[in-house]
Amino acid sequence: MSNILNKNKNKLSQGFTLVEILVVLVIVAILAGLAFVSYRGYVDKGYGSEAQLLLKEVAGASEMYEAMHGGQQTTLDELESKAFIDVSDAQKRKWKVEISGDMFIATSSDEMDGGAGKEVRFDRLTGEFSGYGFEASE
Repeated sequence: MSNILNKNKNKLSQGFTLVEILVVLVIVAILAGLAFVSYRGYVDKGYGSEAQLLLKEVAGASEMYEAMHGGQQTTLDELESKAFIDVSDAQKRKWKVEISGDMFIATSSDEMDGGAGKEVRFDRLTGEFSGYGFEASE
């Protein structure tokens, strides 16, 4: 009887096999990869939201400018110089804003953590955002 107990005790004290450890490591690596992809999506949406706020502010200032100047198009620099908008230096370093009719485009620079060349677009006529971090509004 004590022989059976000793065999069970020895089997329990041996620990995990290499295969069991590798299986656990593979599962953890897969879960970490999925978490990173999901995290990256949230980060992109965060950067896109920053550009969204900037573009909404620029679109509102542009609309006021056009109402006061007979529909004349403008640039971000002109809106700032005439005190229609005050864009922080940090935002200017991260995003370059272009106004083209009713389309407002923010393009990221090298100073933006998400990388350069990412575009967020706002169509003033439809009120829809698209591009980096956004799905087209429905």
